[in-house]
Amino acid sequence: MSRVKLTEYRAKKIILGDSYRGISIRSDGGKLAPLEAKGSLMGWVAKVDQGVKKRMKQGLVAIGVDAAKAKEAFAAWRKKGFSQFLLEPLFPHEASEEQYLSLERVRDGVRILHARDGGIEIESHPEAVTSVVVSSESDIAKAAQATKLPEQFLHDLLKAFNDNFFAFLEINPLIIHGDEATLLDAAVLVDSAGAFFAKSWGEDDLVKAQAQHKAEERVEALAATTPAQLTLKVLNTEGSLFFLFSGGGGSIVIADEAQLQGAGDLIANYGEYSGGPTREETHLYAREVIALLLASSAKKKALVIAGGVANFTDIAKTFAGIIDALSESADKLRKYGVKVFVRRGGPNEKAGLELMREFLTKEKLLGSIYGSDIVITKAVEDAIRHVKMTS
Repeated sequence: MSRVKLTEYRAKKIILGDSYRGISIRSDGGKLAPLEAKGSLMGWVAKVDQGVKKRMKQGLVAIGVDAAKAKEAFAAWRKKGFSQFLLEPLFPHEASEEQYLSLERVRDGVRILHARDGGIEIESHPEAVTSVVVSSESDIAKAAQATKLPEQFLHDLLKAFNDNFFAFLEINPLIIHGDEATLLDAAVLVDSAGAFFAKSWGEDDLVKAQAQHKAEERVEALAATTPAQLTLKVLNTEGSLFFLFSGGGGSIVIADEAQLQGAGDLIANYGEYSGGPTREETHLYAREVIALLLASSAKKKALVIAGGVANFTDIAKTFAGIIDALSESADKLRKYGVKVFVRRGGPNEKAGLELMREFLTKEKLLGSIYGSDIVITKAVEDAIRHVKMTS
């Protein structure tokens, strides 16, 4: 069973029932659902509701806004690829009142973590967190005593947790006034198998991922037609280092090396072609990465073709596909001063490397090229020097 995220709206609706006054707003077909927000004298809190962590730090929360300002915020976030939003009445409070609470299903029951000082900096103070495991209803009083939280609140929360197939619940911040608890922010993971049994939530209540880049969508569609592994994640459209990785383990080592070299913010993409793709499949995949490279406004750019030693991916065949893609854009690549850096090994390694060397040399695109006898990180090290070199 996998864990999947519920929207914050549905999580709070389950926990709080009819007392919850939040409004779920979704973008449908490029338009926002009608927004009718009335009755909050203190204003509203608008949020992206797609399971994004540290929303406040990312500018995905607007506090104390009226309905018009909330719509402006939703429209701006929609342009960033988000489609699910939440509007809640503002609850005035002092930062000193914010507490942290989480519940997680573990082998012995439900583990409760609580800290009197919550808020977005909770991770900086792990020593202040109290841990209690509730194995039966009789343990709830013990948990209330240890955390100094209202016993009835914990009882009701644990009931909702167990009855609705929750696997994890985090409330941060939590505000306690007497016996009253206010959940300012709630994140819930549910067991996916619960979808067959739960009456309180369904597929429509699961978090929808942020919209994909068009290149990611095309690669995903291509991957669906082949047993080979083709993946692409766009990290920075204005990056300088573009990767054509092959093989997951080697890819991680190479990307980590770029991070260690202080070039993490220059990395444009991540992903891989592996599992024996055909020449045409590799051509189509490489075309997407090259298009991203050409669209970047970075002053200096490099393409790194690298990976570990393949078990059965034919180096000559896949390199022929990459060359097909490079040939389509060779003039533009030269114009922008792009260099290509290669490190690869596997079946037909010698023939593939020679084929690539001849092409890159002829097209004046060669940065450096290495086989499996050279350390796996050498090509990316050369590429980093190239893009950091002042003109």
